[in-house]
Order: sequence, then C-alpha cells, then structure tokens
Amino acid sequence: MNRRVLLAIVAAVAVLSAGIGWVAGQQIKSPAEIAAQTEAPEPSLITVPVEQRALSSNVVIRGQAEFDDATDISVSGSASGASIITRLTKEANQKLEEGDVVIEVAGRPLIVLEGQLPIFRSLTPGLEGPDVLQLEEALARQGFNPGTVDKVYDANTEAAVAELYRKAGYSPDEPTTEELAQVESARQRVDGARSAVRSAQQQVNQSGVSESTKLQLDQAVRTAQNALDDATTIANGAKAEAAGVTATAKSAHDNAWAAVALATERLNQAEAGTHPDTGVAPTPAELDTLRSAKSDAVANEASAQAGLDEATAAQAAVSLEQDRMWADANTDLAIQIASRKETLAQSGAGDARSQLSDAQKSLAEAQSDLAKADAEVGIEFPASELLFLPSLPREIQRVNVAIGDTPQGSVMRVTGSGVVIRSAVSATDRPLIKEGAEAVMANDDLGISVPATVTFVATTPGGPNASADRYAIRLEPVDPLPEEGFDQNYRVTIPIESTSGDVLVVPLAALSAGADGTARVEIERSPGQTDIIKVKTGLSSQGFVEITALEGTLAAGDRVVVGRDSNFSVTDSDSTDPDSTDSDSTDSSDEGSDTDADTESGTDSTDSTEAPAEETDG
Repeated sequence: MNRRVLLAIVAAVAVLSAGIGWVAGQQIKSPAEIAAQTEAPEPSLITVPVEQRALSSNVVIRGQAEFDDATDISVSGSASGASIITRLTKEANQKLEEGDVVIEVAGRPLIVLEGQLPIFRSLTPGLEGPDVLQLEEALARQGFNPGTVDKVYDANTEAAVAELYRKAGYSPDEPTTEELAQVESARQRVDGARSAVRSAQQQVNQSGVSESTKLQLDQAVRTAQNALDDATTIANGAKAEAAGVTATAKSAHDNAWAAVALATERLNQAEAGTHPDTGVAPTPAELDTLRSAKSDAVANEASAQAGLDEATAAQAAVSLEQDRMWADANTDLAIQIASRKETLAQSGAGDARSQLSDAQKSLAEAQSDLAKADAEVGIEFPASELLFLPSLPREIQRVNVAIGDTPQGSVMRVTGSGVVIRSAVSATDRPLIKEGAEAVMANDDLGISVPATVTFVATTPGGPNASADRYAIRLEPVDPLPEEGFDQNYRVTIPIESTSGDVLVVPLAALSAGADGTARVEIERSPGQTDIIKVKTGLSSQGFVEITALEGTLAAGDRVVVGRDSNFSVTDSDSTDPDSTDSDSTDSSDEGSDTDADTESGTDSTDSTEAPAEETDG
C-alpha cells in the first residue's frame, strides 16, 4: 500500500469518528439541561369580560292552577238504603245555586243549601241545635217561612221543608199510613185520659174542700211539674252541648296523635338513611327539621290531650250539676203532690183527689206518647237528601257518574269561579314574600305567561297544601287563563330584589378576599399582566355579582380572571355573550331539580310545591 492510499484511509476514519461524536453529543444532555426542558410553563389565565347588565333575585316555586274552593260531592244513598243514580240534574260548566237538586239517587233528591256546618244527622220534628238554625236560615233565604228562626224544628219548620221539596219537584218525606194509624191511636188514648180527668175532677168538686183550695193545690203541682219539665229540657241540652265539646276535643286529640305518628314515621325513615320527601340521604339540617317537626307534633298532642281532659272533666261537672238541679225539681214536685194529697185527705176528699191525680198522670203519659208519635211521623229532612256548602253559587267542574251507576266516592266536583295557584315556600323565603306581591306564572309547554298576585301567605307552617316545615302560599292570576291552562302546573316567579338599571357584574368565581377581608378581582391589563382591584359587592343572582371599584379603574369589557388553565393551553373564555341576553336577568333554576335554594343576599330561590304534578326549580 502506497503512502497516498494510507493517508486517504486515515482521513476517512477521522471524519467518520468526528461525525459519530457529534451525533452522540447531540443526544447526551446534562441533568441541568434535562430539568430545564421538563419544567412546566406558567399556567395561562382564564378570563371573562366584565359585563354591564341589570340583576334581579326571585323566589321560584311551582304550583297547580285550580278553581278556588274546589269541593268533591259524595252521596250516601237514599233514605231507603238504595244507592243508584236515577237522574242527572246538572252538567259540567253549569252553576249550582242554593236550593238546586244536585243529583237524584233512587228517585230521591240531594238538595244543596248554603251553610258552614256540614250535615251530620237527619233533621226531624222536635230536634234543636245549630244545624236546625242553619236550615231555618237557608229556608228563610229561599222565601219559605220556617216560623221563628230559633234552632227548634217545629211545625213551621216542617211546613217550610215541605214547600222546599215541592218547589224542587219532589214530595217531602211524609208519614206512612201505618205511622198515621199509630198517631191516631195515641190521640184516642189522650181523649180517654181527658175524660177520666174530668170525671175525677167532678168527684173532687163534690168533696168538702173549697174550690179555691183545690185550685191552689193544683196550681202548686202544675208549677212544680213545669219546673221539672224545664229542668229536664235544660239538663238534656247542657249535657248534649258538653258532649259535643268533648267530641270535638277528642277529634282534635285523634288528629294530633295521627300527626305524631306521621312525624315519627318520617323521622324514622330519615334516620334510616332516606329522606321521605327527597328519596336520598338526609342532611343534618333536614334531620333537625324532621326532629323539630316530631317535637312540635308531640307538643301539640300533649296540648290536645290536656284539652280533652279538660272537656271530659267539664262534661262530668255539667252532668253532675244538671242531675242535681233535676233531682231538686223532682223532689219539689213530689212534695207538692204529697202536700195536696194530705190536704185533701184531711178534708175528706183524699180518695177523690187521689183518683184525680192518677187520671192526670195517665193523661200526661198519653200526651207524651202522642207528642213522641207526632215527632216520629212528622216531615223530616233526611241527611242523605241534604247538602250544606259554605258558599254558593258554585261552578260544576265535572260530573263523575252516569244514570244507572252505583255511586262510589265523588259524584261531582264543584268549584268557585276564581282561579288560584296553591304552593308552599320554605321558612327562609317566607319573610321575603308579602301579600299583594306581584309574580309571573308560566307554563312553557303551553306557551302561557300570565301576571299573578300573592293573595295569601300562611303565618304558620303545615296545612292541607304544605308539609310540616313549609308555609302555604296562594296566588291569583291577574289576566284570565286560556281554557287549556286550567288544572296545569306552573312555574311561578316572585321578584324579590333588583338593581336600579344596568350595573357592572362579574361571575362569582372572579371574586376573592384580601387579607383585610375586602373583596377583590384580578384584571388582565395585557397578556400576562394583571392588576388587583378592590371592589364593593352588591346584589348576587344567577351566578353573577354586582361590583363597584373602590380603587383603580374598572369598566365593561375588562378581562377579569376566573381561573388558570392547568392544561397549559391558553384559554380566553366568555361566561356569556353580552349581545345574547336582555338587560334584565333571567331565572337560573334547573327544571326537575329536587333541591331548594333559599334566597340569601338576593340569590334566586327555588321551592317545591305540594301539588302532585309538581316540578321543582333548583
């Protein structure tokens, strides 16, 4: 190998070695270089623009639109026991007026009259009480003459009831032939007893006692007898009234005891892990509320028991006092009878007087039997044919039966002419809502939006349309609802607070607290450069809060920092498009949520209603 070739080989090897070393040098890094290259870059800012808009806070609930004073009417069959619909006298959308026949059952009418006290017994001659007074007042309003409106079902009341029936096209419940025969037999016994008294009186007149003495003795006995009769009537009335008070107290105690059982069951279910209203595990606050409800129910039951004990004691005292007064009157009568007998015996007319006394006693018994027979066969108003409603007229919403049906449950539903929305609010929202407050009721599916007014807010929780921890509320639409809007569920928005015009707002996430406790926001002035601005906060609603700069400058369009992107990608976010929203804020509730957000510092609140078709805004 010559020298030139050898040099070429050496040069090639050197070039190759240098290339390999350069490549290896590019692949090998020091620890410092590796750390520098793997260090995370600073997170990029997430910003949104400061907006200018009006804010408002609302209480949002759901409620059912229904006619006011809705009442389901049921029937108990006819007085004969038969129960079949034989005539429909009214149709849906007609008015139900006082004195109308609601429906006919087994050929007999159900007549409606106005009255607060429900019918609880058949009204018959001789009865006394507030239900008789209510009947007589209704008869007088209808133009019939019940005589003196005095709580007593007398002959005048009977005649007025008969006129009411005949005007309605029916015969009153008059006595049968057999009943009339019983009355006639009792009347004949009275006539016979009167003849016996006259005969005995003649014998007494022939005795040695002067006529004036006889009259005085007789008068004393009659006076004592009248006093005993009065004592009997008063005692019966007082005992009946006391028994009624005791029955009312017992009913109140039974209801209170049922409330304790319900509250206990709800609490047990919650303590077992499931809230009875939400179906999920209860929060501590919800458990406290349920425990409080149980405690209240127990306290109410104790109060009701005390009332029942007091009424029972009062009834016993009344019974004892009336028995004593009756016994005194009875003793006085016995004394007068004995005194008369002794006087007549001393005068030689004892036997005649004794016979007269026996005859008079027989006459009194016969007269009592006749009065009883008259009462039993007089014109009565059967409970199955009389219905009292608190107010009339009413609108007939629907008729639930047809001719030939055997009625079970409601045969007809009647309502007032007004439309109401019934719902309930939480204890937190209750102080925010006043009667007369304006609201808006809307059903998006039907495209209905109508202004409404709050007409009632309960002062105590619970009731027919609210659970034990919520307060019933009632609203009325200002404008008429379309026909398809009745019996529908509505989202009701009640404005509570709003800003006076447009204000600067930022998302709640943009706020932070400084060391001195003041609120502040971070503004991006240029890429990567920010300023901290102290602000005063105002109304908060729908995830935004009103702000006013306490120092520095702040304007709509400034970029406020709401976070930092940990994925290292630059994000420039807008919370909302200012051009896509109205100046007034809208509700931020989510349809179908079952949570309640009480209104605090002007935030939107959502409440659930007790209506079965409820949707709850959250």
